[in-house]
Amino acid sequence: MIFTKAEVDCSSGIVNLWLGANVMLEYTYDEAIDLLSSKEQAAKKGYEEVIQDLSFTRNQIITAEVNISRIYNWDVRKKRTQRAVEDAKAK
Repeated sequence: MIFTKAEVDCSSGIVNLWLGANVMLEYTYDEAIDLLSSKEQAAKKGYEEVIQDLSFTRNQIITAEVNISRIYNWDVRKKRTQRAVEDAKAK
C-alpha cells in the first residue's frame, strides 16, 4: 500500500474513480464508498477462497508424495525379494 498526503476539495461532493481499462467514472461520496466497500468485501472473499484452494492443493501434493514413496518402497521390497529368491535358487 502507498499512502500520501493530499488536499481534497470536499465542497463538490463528487469523486472520480479510476476503474481501469481507460475508464474513469464520477460518483457521489456515498456511491463511491458503497462501490469501494463492495469491491473490498469481494476481494476479501476471493482471498479466503484462494487460501482454501492453496490448503487443498498442499494436501493433495503431500498425498501424492506419500503415494510415490509407498510405490517406490514397494518396488524396492519386491526387487529384494526377487534377488533373494534367485540367490536361493543359485545355491
